[in-house]
Amino acid sequence: MKAYLYDSPILPDGFKLPQEYIDFAVSGCSRDLYPWRVLAADMAGSLCYFGAMLLKFPNNPLVPFAIINDESGLYNDGWVVLACFDGADFSDNPPVRIYDYSNPKASPWENRSYQSFSDWLEAAKKESSDYRSSLC
Repeated sequence: MKAYLYDSPILPDGFKLPQEYIDFAVSGCSRDLYPWRVLAADMAGSLCYFGAMLLKFPNNPLVPFAIINDESGLYNDGWVVLACFDGADFSDNPPVRIYDYSNPKASPWENRSYQSFSDWLEAAKKESSDYRSSLC
């Protein structure tokens, strides 16, 4: 299946997805990040969460690219967690903001954040490793 990379004019003017993310999304390596799932594999989910972030933060665009939706409740008591690019950053490597549905009053600017996609990816790999070891 072809990766959905917001191939439409819905992204904020001047915003570009980082090349490292694009390469990662099309590589298929995202399966190694469970419980994180890259939204590029799900066009409907991408658009749904993109719209949700626009509604919640209309003046501060966020571009969701990864999600945790662990229905077992083992991670975050089953609440959805989104990793989003800061759509107001027009550099080639925007920061990553985390939106946690279990704490809706905390904005992604008050929650965990990462300087870049590569910083988020390193943290997600560690999180995935910790999650998998807790299943044993």
